[in-house]
Amino acid sequence: MGVADRTYMRGEPSSSKIPVLHIVIGVLVAIFVLGLIEDSAHAHFLDWMPLTEGGFAPWTWLTYALVHAHALHLIFNCWSLWWVGSQVESEQGGALLLRVLIFGVLAGAFVWWLSGLGGQGGSQIIGISAAVMAVMVYGLADRKDEMVTILLFFIIPVPMRIRWVLRALWIITVCGWVFAELPSRHMWSFWHSAWDTDVAHSAHLGGLIAGAILAWAAGRNGPPRLNLQTNDDVEDAPYLKAIQAKLTSAGARIEMDHLLDKISTEGFGSLTPAERQRLEELSNRLR
Repeated sequence: MGVADRTYMRGEPSSSKIPVLHIVIGVLVAIFVLGLIEDSAHAHFLDWMPLTEGGFAPWTWLTYALVHAHALHLIFNCWSLWWVGSQVESEQGGALLLRVLIFGVLAGAFVWWLSGLGGQGGSQIIGISAAVMAVMVYGLADRKDEMVTILLFFIIPVPMRIRWVLRALWIITVCGWVFAELPSRHMWSFWHSAWDTDVAHSAHLGGLIAGAILAWAAGRNGPPRLNLQTNDDVEDAPYLKAIQAKLTSAGARIEMDHLLDKISTEGFGSLTPAERQRLEELSNRLR
C-alpha cells in the first residue's frame, strides 16, 4: 500500500473517537452552565462537588476540578488546557492526557490539604487549575527552547522562551503560596499575608510538582533524541535496524511505510521520540 492510499493521507478520518480534550472541556462548560442555573434558581445541587476543609468526602478530591467560580476562571483554564493539552493528546494519545489531568487534580488537592493542616479550617477549593499546571509542565518539558508570545496583562505581546514561561509559573506559584495563601490559612503571630488572594496557589504548586514528576518519569526533560545504540533499542523496533546502516531509496521507503502503517493503526501518539525523528529524516530523504 502506498502512502497516498492511507486514509489519513486522503483526508479521511481513521477514527471516529471524540478527543478526550473536547470531552473534558465540554464537561467543564456543562457544569458551569449548571452552576448558573443553580444560582438563578437559588438551588444547591452542586454543593457536593467542591473540596472543603473539615467536610472530607473522597470524591471531592476529583470533582472540585469541575467547578469554576466565574466565566473568566473557566475561560482562562480552558484556553490554557487547549494550548498544551491538544498537543499532548495528538502526540501521545487521550489516555495519557487523562492520566496527567487526574494526577494533577489529585496532587493539587493533596498539597492544598497539607497547606491547611493545623490552620483555621473552613477553606474551599474549586477549578481545574492544578491539572492545567500539570499538563503545561509535562507538555512543555521538551520544548523549553521554543519561543512563544505571552500577552502581558492580556494586552502587551512579549516574546519569551518556554523555559522562562515555566520558571515564571514556578516563581509566581511559590511566592503566592508562601506570602499569601499559607499565612492566611493559619493563626501565626510570626508570619502574615503580604496580600489578599482568592487563588489556591497550593493547588497550583501540586499541579506543577505532578507535571514535573511525570515529565521526569517519561524522560521529557530535554529535546527528543535519536538514540539507538543498544541492542535493546533495536529489538524494541525491529524495522529500525537499518538506521545503523546506509539505506537505499527503496529500503528507506520500506522503512517509512512501516512507520506510516503504525500511525495508521495506532495513531501518531504511538510513535516513540526516536521513531518520530526517524520519520522526519526519511521524509526529508525521500523528497
